[in-house]
Amino acid sequence: MHRRIALDISNLKKICNTVEVNNNVIKFQLKGPKDSYYEDGIWNIRIELSKEYPYKSPSVGFLTKIYHPNIDYNSGSICLNVLNQTWTPIYNLSHIFSTFLPQLLLYPNADDPLNQEAALIFKTNLDVFKDNINENISIYCK
Repeated sequence: MHRRIALDISNLKKICNTVEVNNNVIKFQLKGPKDSYYEDGIWNIRIELSKEYPYKSPSVGFLTKIYHPNIDYNSGSICLNVLNQTWTPIYNLSHIFSTFLPQLLLYPNADDPLNQEAALIFKTNLDVFKDNINENISIYCK
């Protein structure tokens, strides 16, 4: 294993106690950030490192279904600029766990949606949006 990858995994394990590693695939659990619509849920996350990591961003997705404007409900794919366009080698796996994913859950961006329905409801009826999240959490995250 590449030294940088081993270091990134080691550092991730220091801040997340649910890390599993199988070759170039890393899985962990992410708790919804405090004071967010998602704070009552826990999601399984999958990160796949490319051969070009850390120069190319890893592929990051939700394995657990989540109702969110920037996450595809069926595939778990994420629409996040830092992963798709602005990734640099100064970022690492710990950034994904402690910053990028929590920020995504804290601040949904309905103007760049992967889940069109969630984006529309987020913009038009926040109460229904919250109800849909809570229903999703009760089904998939307990």
